[in-house]
Amino acid sequence: MEKMTNGFTTELRRMEFENHGVCVACGYKFKKGDTANLGYDNSDAPLYVCDKCTRLLKEPTIKRYYSPRPYDVPTPQCKLWRYMDFTKYVSLLSSRGLYFTRTDCFEDTFEGAKGLRKNKEKWDAHYFDFFCSAIKNPPEGNKCELSEKEVEQLANKLLSDLESGGEAHKKRVFVSCWHESEHESEAMWRLYSSFLANAVAVRTTYKSLYSALGRDPSISIGRVRYIDLKKEYAGVNDAFWRKRKSFEHEREVRALIMDFECKDMGKVVPCNLDVLIEEVFVSPKAPDWLIGLVNDVNEKYGIKVKVSTSELSEVPFFKELLGAKIFRDRPLFLIEEFLLLEQ
Repeated sequence: MEKMTNGFTTELRRMEFENHGVCVACGYKFKKGDTANLGYDNSDAPLYVCDKCTRLLKEPTIKRYYSPRPYDVPTPQCKLWRYMDFTKYVSLLSSRGLYFTRTDCFEDTFEGAKGLRKNKEKWDAHYFDFFCSAIKNPPEGNKCELSEKEVEQLANKLLSDLESGGEAHKKRVFVSCWHESEHESEAMWRLYSSFLANAVAVRTTYKSLYSALGRDPSISIGRVRYIDLKKEYAGVNDAFWRKRKSFEHEREVRALIMDFECKDMGKVVPCNLDVLIEEVFVSPKAPDWLIGLVNDVNEKYGIKVKVSTSELSEVPFFKELLGAKIFRDRPLFLIEEFLLLEQ
């Protein structure tokens, strides 16, 4: 195999992102610690392969140890919902982009946290041992010449850097939150639109969200995992994909991007709205004229999409219960026929 060129292009990053964990040549499923190889074949097509298939690489580009994602990727047709008030919807259309909130601006003070403060010593001990082991056992070809005391000092320094960088990291991570469900959620209307009469919900799918964001491999999209912080903690790379069990009802799928330059409380990421928005629903509390207004705004910004009333605003019907007065003094055969009909 030829020498690595290290030309890690967007094309290769996308190849790795979309096929993460599976060799595109033989279908081998990577295990943690396996080597993943990226590059180009004889026809200049990008490849993401295991060690056994590196013979297919005419131009090896980069080699890295495989590590599982800290989140699960939804199925392509998984339905995602974003609930918002009408003004935010207009902002979405006018900016032609999705707003990503900086994570230190969320109301949840545990956003990006590793665990409960009372359990911090246990977390510190785990990573102190990890750092000591890593320092004493460097990669092949290297030798650790540090004393035991120097190893512990360096491990403590790394641990301190992790802690000081944790809070700062929240200012570099930006998130767009979505709710995963096959149906509308009454709870989400209440939580994220305050059940306002002028609220709307945008429905899309994972595939549409990913495509609308330009299949950008720098934007991670996946399910949040809800954990019991009394019993466990989030790993170094997991924190922004973990939330407390008390938020489990949100069934959140988030799009996450890192930006070391943006100092604002959020950022707008360009998005193809024609691909993103599959249907718009208006609030169950909405007056009849809101649908017309949403359609007018869509037309103004060139968005052709179906606008529907909320399923929660459907009108029920009622009948008297069996045994009520409508069956009094009625022939027995009529009651028997009704019972057969209900079976």
